Amino acid sequence: MSHEIDPEGLPYDPKTQDRKEYVGFGEFVALDLRTGIITQVEDFPEMRKPSYKITVDFGPVVGSLQSSAQITNYLKSELIGRMVVGAINLGDKTLPTGFASQFLVLGALAADGTVKLLELPEDVVPGSVIA
Repeated sequence: MSHEIDPEGLPYDPKTQDRKEYVGFGEFVALDLRTGIITQVEDFPEMRKPSYKITVDFGPVVGSLQSSAQITNYLKSELIGRMVVGAINLGDKTLPTGFASQFLVLGALAADGTVKLLELPEDVVPGSVIA
């Protein structure tokens, strides 16, 4: 996927995104995708791209994890209490600031590059496995 801005300013226009290579079902199910509730959101001004530090409660087995997320198209108040989907077994990524990002929050990339968080039914509980 290209991260270069195109002349129209729409780097993630779906009609410009090539299909990715086949990875197989085994590699997909190796991902630990879980639901969690955002419990804390902080500004992260040290990052190159506008970002928040978020804390998400993934339920009693996983607990709370932190991540950096480029989701500043949402107000902090819109995020607190929101259910999200996270990939929690990709390993920690230590950012240049020293902050350890422990999971990847999932969303759809809009054509302009903003992230639209996945929506879940209201009866889903934290820690639910995405199948």
